[in-house]
Amino acid sequence: MHKYWKKIIGSFLLLQCSFMVQADEPELNSSEVVAKMVQAHGGLEKWRSVRTMQFDTVMHNNYHGRNELAWWVATETIDKTTLHVHQNWFLNDAQIAFDGTDVWSVNWRKSNPPTAMLYFFYYFVNLPWLTQEENVILSPVTMFEWPESGGKQYYEVKMTFSEQPVIGKSPLDYFVLYIDPDSYLLAGYQYAIGNRAFLDSLGQPPERKLFGPLWRLITKYQTVDGLVFPAAFRTMPEANERIVGNHLIMNIDLNAKLTPEMLKRPANAIIDDPAKR
Repeated sequence: MHKYWKKIIGSFLLLQCSFMVQADEPELNSSEVVAKMVQAHGGLEKWRSVRTMQFDTVMHNNYHGRNELAWWVATETIDKTTLHVHQNWFLNDAQIAFDGTDVWSVNWRKSNPPTAMLYFFYYFVNLPWLTQEENVILSPVTMFEWPESGGKQYYEVKMTFSEQPVIGKSPLDYFVLYIDPDSYLLAGYQYAIGNRAFLDSLGQPPERKLFGPLWRLITKYQTVDGLVFPAAFRTMPEANERIVGNHLIMNIDLNAKLTPEMLKRPANAIIDDPAKR
């Protein structure tokens, strides 16, 4: 056979083999990718061993009103087993709590309803591990190139719920996770909120079922007792667009106590309407 044809046939066979190898490559499995993310953040067993956690949330609202405090600051304490919550919004002389029966608040004047705020930051702080809750559904893995990241691609997994996971969230809520393929840390996410009371507080029409999505980029991490949490992140209406909120998570305490006194409802507390949950 002429050496010219040998060269062509050889090239064809190599190309065919290449296609066969690519066809045999296993598809990315979302459970495996997310499991590696959980492990990169310190592991599920260690996180589940924490009974009560406390942290400070600091948010600067870039679109605050003229007479509105731009800073949203709270100390949040959550029993991860019972999901009882107490939040001390000390700059506003306000409190929010869930005692297992009622959601109550004292001097709450922000537009977001107390029910929507109960686990708002709890999810953002603990998102890697909350992917392992029973009512979570994970989509197949795709790849996403975050704008202005130099062409780097991230694993993309959508996280939805088969039922209402906690007070203030809805089965329509979702997160789209962006997982770093090198470190397997959660690099950012989208989130959307379907809580009706929250939508009403924003003046949204009844036909609108979701607020969002908004985008989050985690810009700094912190390690506490072997668990990796976000330390700073920013909120944007689109990936790497204008920033509408800057956030800090500080003073994480994984040995905190949620005392009965913290959950005892003051006489001047307002009980939230259960229908707004």
